[in-house]
Amino acid sequence: MAKKRTLGRKVCRNCKAILSYNVVKCPYCGSTDFTEDFSGFIIVIDSEKSQIAKEKNLKEGIWAIKIF
Repeated sequence: MAKKRTLGRKVCRNCKAILSYNVVKCPYCGSTDFTEDFSGFIIVIDSEKSQIAKEKNLKEGIWAIKIF
């Protein structure tokens, strides 16, 4: 089993965006449902040039691969 990491952040359960603890509402989808348990992450710097961002429909930001 993969080791879970939090990086001192929380993850939106709806869109999997990794956000800082002080965020109350997800800026990407508006959800207020968060978790601290996730495994792996993707950092998207330029969504126009990123093949993974295009395939997964991701914007610029940090995204969890798997949430628990």
